[in-house]
Amino acid sequence: MDELRIAYCDDDALFRAALRRAAEASFRDLGLACDGVEAGSAEELSVLLGHREADLLFLDIELPGADGIRFGEALRARGFRGDIVYVSNMEEKVYEIFRVRPWSFLRKSRFAAELPTLLEEYARDWRGRTDRLLLTGENAATVAVDPAELMYVEAVGKTQRLVFLRREEPVLVRDTMRDLEEKLAAYGFLRIHKGFLVNYRCVRRITSRSVLLDDGADLPVGRDRLNAARERYLALMKWKGIGRAE
Repeated sequence: MDELRIAYCDDDALFRAALRRAAEASFRDLGLACDGVEAGSAEELSVLLGHREADLLFLDIELPGADGIRFGEALRARGFRGDIVYVSNMEEKVYEIFRVRPWSFLRKSRFAAELPTLLEEYARDWRGRTDRLLLTGENAATVAVDPAELMYVEAVGKTQRLVFLRREEPVLVRDTMRDLEEKLAAYGFLRIHKGFLVNYRCVRRITSRSVLLDDGADLPVGRDRLNAARERYLALMKWKGIGRAE
């Protein structure tokens, strides 16, 4: 059985406990064991995350003495790679949270109705990240690649250079860019340029000239691909629950 590390941050202790009970019961039904921790403030959460990582964070937008959106940005800036689900009744804030690249948005007023579907989608997505793609390396050897750890692909001559989140050295493969685009489409990769594919989870900002990634890499975007890349990025974000309709 897989184990999912979850953190819950909300100053409303009763709601936080109810959310935790419901989430962990649902995940157990889906075959996922959970290891959960709770925090009532941003400061307390910072201490918790300093001692352990979290795969999934339920984060209140309104925290005592802190703005949950800005706090989420600070977490991303210091390297937090877990998925964030913002929890709030402030639906007007939903578009502001895009810059933190959350996994989803959950309304407190409807959490009992929305949570089961959200967790089913998350469990399916999380398990899918354990998939490995088998690619062909420079010496014709098979290379196993985890798409969740892949940040972007760059064309280098007749090979493709794979750059990862937590691996210092890139990997060169013989697979064509077109083949990689097809193989990585299901994992949320965007073709931003004839020579670049990027993992949408690593995108911080898309401008008219480039795509800025979390690690500071600034990649070129083709004018003929800009609109399609933006539309696909927004579609992926909405599929994750951002701006979920009634």
